[in-house]
Amino acid sequence: MNEMPRILLADDDITALMLMGAALEKAGFTTFSVQDGAEALTAFEQTRCDMVLLDVDMPRMDGFQACIHLRRQAGDELPIVMVTGMDDLDSIARAFEAGATDFLSKPIHWNLIGHRVKYLWRAHLTRLALHRANARNAAILSALPDIMFRLTNDGMVLDRLAGQDDHTHPQPGTHLQHNLPTEVTQAYLDAVRQVRAEGGLQHIEYTLPGKDQSSRYFETRIVLIDSQETLCLVRDITARKEADSEIYRLAYFDTLTGLANRQHLIERLEGEIRRASGNHSQLGVLFLDLDGFKHINDTLGHATGDMLLQHASQRLRLGVRPTDTVSRPSHESRGMNLARLGGDEFTVIIPDMIHPEDALTVAHRIQELMRQPFFITGREMVLTASIGIAVYPDDGEDADTLIKHADTAMYHAKYLGRDNIQFYSPSLTHQAMRRLNMETALRRALEAQEFYLVYQPQLDLSTGRILSVEALIRWAHPQQGMISPMEFIPLAESNGLIIPIGEWVLRTACREVAHWHARGHPLRVAVNLSPAQFRHGVLTDIVRDILQDTGLKAAHLEMEITESTLMDESATTLQTLRELHEMGLKISLDDFGTGYSSMSYLKRLPLHNLKVDRSFVSGLPHDTESLAIIKAIISLGESLGFTVTAEGVETLAQAEILKQQSCHALQGYYFSQPVSSDRILALLDKHKKNDGPASI
Repeated sequence: MNEMPRILLADDDITALMLMGAALEKAGFTTFSVQDGAEALTAFEQTRCDMVLLDVDMPRMDGFQACIHLRRQAGDELPIVMVTGMDDLDSIARAFEAGATDFLSKPIHWNLIGHRVKYLWRAHLTRLALHRANARNAAILSALPDIMFRLTNDGMVLDRLAGQDDHTHPQPGTHLQHNLPTEVTQAYLDAVRQVRAEGGLQHIEYTLPGKDQSSRYFETRIVLIDSQETLCLVRDITARKEADSEIYRLAYFDTLTGLANRQHLIERLEGEIRRASGNHSQLGVLFLDLDGFKHINDTLGHATGDMLLQHASQRLRLGVRPTDTVSRPSHESRGMNLARLGGDEFTVIIPDMIHPEDALTVAHRIQELMRQPFFITGREMVLTASIGIAVYPDDGEDADTLIKHADTAMYHAKYLGRDNIQFYSPSLTHQAMRRLNMETALRRALEAQEFYLVYQPQLDLSTGRILSVEALIRWAHPQQGMISPMEFIPLAESNGLIIPIGEWVLRTACREVAHWHARGHPLRVAVNLSPAQFRHGVLTDIVRDILQDTGLKAAHLEMEITESTLMDESATTLQTLRELHEMGLKISLDDFGTGYSSMSYLKRLPLHNLKVDRSFVSGLPHDTESLAIIKAIISLGESLGFTVTAEGVETLAQAEILKQQSCHALQGYYFSQPVSSDRILALLDKHKKNDGPASI
């Protein structure tokens, strides 16, 4: 207390009161006096009081009775000192029973009373401090979520200092083995022996069964108290363990499919490389991409795409060898061999290979699984997989190199037509770099006007005249020279550049054909369309604007589409085809006979012409199977009201047999190779002068 202690003095002896007050005030106390017990109670109620000195023998109410009332009123902390002239032990005992803190016996030594009361006051302050410390400690212990108990050297629990309501650990007076498993009990006893031998702090962790088949995790810190006891602080770390597990899952596993992610894959692959190096064995890395996934994702939405990825990942788990079984996502999953790197890209690690062909076997099994239809939200979806394979140590000796080379091989597989498997070779890296450089060059080719069109005539057999041409794009690279469309068109389709390039082809072809019309040559021009142009959703508007700008009539523009364009049968594609047909354009199905050749879409779509693929024409006239297919296509076209054009005609014999089969139009090098716009005009002028049908 900061203020001077105030002491209430109660004694019926006036002289004693005066002498006692003087002695205490000399010692630094403040006093006020009353002459009996009743007055003491009244004064205590009216004035702050820090200590009371009561004479035992007083009128009306003696000191014993006054002490009892004061103790009830003030509680346990008020120091009450009984002043008694009685020297018998019964009186002293009665004073303490009444609630006295201490006593002073008469006669009083007035020179020493001040010191005696000082020590009594100091003891009172010490007792208050101890009470507060005990209260703080009790509050701290009650607030602790931990279990705290004292433990003997042989494992007996002496008491619980915290965690009284927890029953996962032994209660006071019982042995550790009363609740804990044998191995946990032994861990405690070993830690106790070690802390007694070495001092300091020992730490153990263990797991106990919880409710609902779950596990609870605990850690215990053990410190020495004395030669017989140790203090154990037990903390439930289940939440921390679960949080650590969740952090690990987020850091090392893909949240959508539950497969390992890139970080986990690299660490796993690095470990397998070290093991393969020590065993002098091979391992394979498969990098696979789902063909057609982007189109499904864009057309049906990301929710459907996510479900498809989940179904595909389950299939891929089935595609690994029994020795490569994929574990469920957890930190114990040492056997994880399958990872999702992002999007629709997956990687498989195949350890302990004897021959590179082992990887090919796994890849073929995965391909077969992927080809089986997926049924999602009431839809049947068909996917294929392009797979690249890299083998340690031939194709790389570190994780990054192997993944990169497997990725390169995958892109080569996709470039070769999808649903393909390719091993890595150094030449593929060269090709990949060429494609990368080509992509950069392709982006500036339009602006630099490096593209131009050539036209291949199509001969109408009924008139012997050139009534239509096919527009074909060419790229004259300033350094590399001519680059084949077979090389840059797939690249443009994959990176989206086919949209502006396709619009440029349409606009240029319409403009040049309109120029021919002005020269008196009313030809029809056929332009190839990419499936990506249909998915873009604005093809009809682009065609309408181009026709308006160039002045070309819609009847003189023919669109050539492939069967792959029709196979997705999306609402956008079907609607666009109908809109183009309503505008007056002709629709031609290119490379007919090489794809699915479904009768259903031939009947349903607004087609006008079928183009027989050059692969059937090249075998004529001796390939009877090709001839039979061509006859069937021509017959089919006639029955459905379509014209039929054969492309790739290179000899007179081929032309004659196609004419005999009543094919409507021919196209190929026998008549003319693709030529520039100016040379087309020369050909047209020549045919215009020839009024009779061309001889074949």
